[in-house]
Amino acid sequence: MAILALYPHAQILQAALWDPNRYETAAFSLSSGRESTEQELLSWLKSPQIACQDLQLIAASTASAELAASLGQVLDVKVCISEPSNPDECSPLAFVTGTPALSRKCSTDAFIFKFMVRQEAQAKGLDPSGEQFIVAHLDQVHQLGALQGTTVVDALTSFDEGPFALRQSGALPFDSILDLCMEAGGREEVLEVLHEQGGLFGYLGLDNLDDLWNLSGEVADAIREALIYQISKEIGALAAVLCGRVSSILLGGELVRHEPFVEALRQRIGFIAPVSVYPGNQGLPALLADAHSILGQDSTQ
Repeated sequence: MAILALYPHAQILQAALWDPNRYETAAFSLSSGRESTEQELLSWLKSPQIACQDLQLIAASTASAELAASLGQVLDVKVCISEPSNPDECSPLAFVTGTPALSRKCSTDAFIFKFMVRQEAQAKGLDPSGEQFIVAHLDQVHQLGALQGTTVVDALTSFDEGPFALRQSGALPFDSILDLCMEAGGREEVLEVLHEQGGLFGYLGLDNLDDLWNLSGEVADAIREALIYQISKEIGALAAVLCGRVSSILLGGELVRHEPFVEALRQRIGFIAPVSVYPGNQGLPALLADAHSILGQDSTQ
């Protein structure tokens, strides 16, 4: 029995192949289009070092659903899509913006949040249904949410109102955005500036999160501190969503592999609730956990 997990993150598709005897991972660029990525994936699966013959399930997020469906047809394998973000879970208050013409999205990879909550509950012997959590998955793209049990009641990302990330600008001053729109050549140009040329790339020229810790100087120090400041501020806002009753703050993603970063966050948010750390991107582990759950249910039917 083998499971293939697919998680697109920024411009990279992360893939994992699991069976009882191994765990192999790979990364594929998404910039060349779905068909090219699919061919690269198929070549990887059929390569001598992988040689997967007993693939039983493809687990994917909603962002990779089309690719997963195509692979499923080619390989004649069942596909499961992990817990897409469900706006119905969010509080109605979370969608109000201040102008009737606009509403908030409250949209994230909710399956990652729920996976981390279940991990935390298992580690601490808790019934998650009676607890409240703040989850911050801090990676190339930041995703933050407030959860009652495993229900996401409010959420935000670095693509909209969240803190800036590797390339996303996060929340911005309203007047400045209007000026940018007036000066730009169109919608796509504006989105390019906000989502590809901003963040750590825009300030420091970074293409890799690990390089953030190799830079020295006043500018680099200031941007690192500003990133911690913005993340902490959003966690504080989510604590207000939960009326200050927070069981744990769960930190995941590649950024929390770096202890100085985690410690700096603890100093700002530790007064809210205990902080638990789940280093590394949690997308693939979350998808594999959902896949195992589905296979387990199928075996009992």
